[in-house]
Amino acid sequence: MPLRPVILDLTLIGQPLAWDLYTVSGVLVARAGMQINNADQLARLAARPLFRNADAGIGATDLVDRLRFVMLEYPQALRSAGTRTLEPAISDLVRELIALARMDHDACLGLLRLLPMRDPAVRHSLLAALVALDLADLLELPDTTLEAVTAAAMTMNIAAIPLHAELSDGRLRFNPEIRTEMRLHPEHGRKLLEASGITDPVWLTAVHQHHENLDGSGYPLGLRGEAIDTPARIIRIADYYAAKVSGRRYRPPKSSGYAIKQLFGSEHGRLDSHYLVQLPRLLGLYPPGTLVRLATREIAVVTRKEGSGETAGHVMAFMDMRGHLLKAPVERNTAQVNFAVIGITEAESNWPDIGWDACWGY
Repeated sequence: MPLRPVILDLTLIGQPLAWDLYTVSGVLVARAGMQINNADQLARLAARPLFRNADAGIGATDLVDRLRFVMLEYPQALRSAGTRTLEPAISDLVRELIALARMDHDACLGLLRLLPMRDPAVRHSLLAALVALDLADLLELPDTTLEAVTAAAMTMNIAAIPLHAELSDGRLRFNPEIRTEMRLHPEHGRKLLEASGITDPVWLTAVHQHHENLDGSGYPLGLRGEAIDTPARIIRIADYYAAKVSGRRYRPPKSSGYAIKQLFGSEHGRLDSHYLVQLPRLLGLYPPGTLVRLATREIAVVTRKEGSGETAGHVMAFMDMRGHLLKAPVERNTAQVNFAVIGITEAESNWPDIGWDACWGY
């Protein structure tokens, strides 16, 4: 059964629980009706992420509709670059993305990867923004910096979105002129943001530096080490990771494990290891939205990261071995041999429309 995260706050003291509470692996922690008597008891209960069944008597939130709205409005906002409407539009979307991540991060990440979106280059930036938000949040950066980092990630490619789209769908191929233009897009992006009336130095500097490397091999300035601001270092990692797991027209998406291995391998010395080591802890090898094939030959989607993330965690099967959709998503315990994960897969163009929101109980 799909799980929903539960936020326990001080308003619950003295009140009976409205639902059974479980760990992400389905272990019952507290039964509905149990009364929380004091703040200490609440703190002990809330010391780890807790979940309730999606049908536990509480209506669905509007999370999916709100996320769809962000995905629809975001490319529209980017088209307002160079005008004074850009900053308020992006800032509103940033605050909404942060609110949705707080509401149900796993569903937000998974649906962001799976819901239809026309432009893969735009999806890439939105996914990178969520990963950058995760890293900035884990590092306990101030709220204003958190918003600036997310805004910078959402606009890091603002000067190159059309070029990214043409490269992605095969209308253009890399050549020396295109490569030169790509290497200048961080600088052009900053100028475009400034022309739009944006003055936040964290936002502007992060966009300008988001392709700089610690060893000086980056662009457009060839900065080294401490000359690169923290937000730019975070976005550099998020950008690389999102590019690998998103895929392109000319290559399928890679697994989270592959992306992380590359970050620690070929990118070693270029990226800030202090922030990089947080990525496996945050996302694991099977982040929400990962499609996996089970030993039964069913296709399932990872909906919740579990523990260290080295295993697939909580999954919902949605397609049988013949490629037919199940009547409703079904939870599978991948710790059992017959439901073990045997590989990672990807959505295929001939699949029928899938109600991904149901996999998270929405």
